[in-house]
Amino acid sequence: PRSIYLVELALEFALSTLKPGGGMVVKAFHGEGFDELVKTTRQRFERVVSRKPKASRPQSRETYLVAKGLRVG
Repeated sequence: PRSIYLVELALEFALSTLKPGGGMVVKAFHGEGFDELVKTTRQRFERVVSRKPKASRPQSRETYLVAKGLRVG
């Protein structure tokens, strides 16, 4: 939950500073609140994809969210 909170703070910062059409990349860990975070991010950006790097260990829960196209409003 604490790592999701940090990503939520990064999302708030991005929403307050990015220009329309802007993007962000954040590292998140699957767990409580992850699905809601993805849902919220998809509401604010036109395209959101979740990627797990090949260099990441298979048992690791790390994932990168790549969000593009900040929506206006």
